[in-house]
Amino acid sequence: MNCFYHPENEVVGFCTSCGNLICKVCAVEIQGKLICRSCLASGKALPSLNADKDINTAFLLELVGGFLGLLGMGYLYSGRTNSGIIRLILWIVYDIVAGFTITLLITIFVGFLCIPIQLIIQIGVPLWSAYELKKKMTGGKPLLLD
Repeated sequence: MNCFYHPENEVVGFCTSCGNLICKVCAVEIQGKLICRSCLASGKALPSLNADKDINTAFLLELVGGFLGLLGMGYLYSGRTNSGIIRLILWIVYDIVAGFTITLLITIFVGFLCIPIQLIIQIGVPLWSAYELKKKMTGGKPLLLD
């Protein structure tokens, strides 16, 4: 018998996803199962490979992990390591950039709100202090600013 994809090659088994006969060039063994490269590339084989992983657990890990800054944990749990690591790294970088940006914007916004208050304090306190000093130096008599 010959390979479905390479008719010149001898068969080593069949794809557990599509059922085609495959040679050693086409065959990829994952978790003890032979999968053809075509099914692996198209993603058709993935659901059967993760049959031992609970879908709801993966969903909750991804959702709660994302809320806590660890997006990609569900992917790591389900065995999709590359996607999980990429999501994890990009989400952490996003969190850092977003946190810095929000902090900067809040600082600028609050700073603009505080400018009038700061100007009143910067002008008012020295005026008050100078007036109190002059009053104390004249023996406590109320004074007009001369």
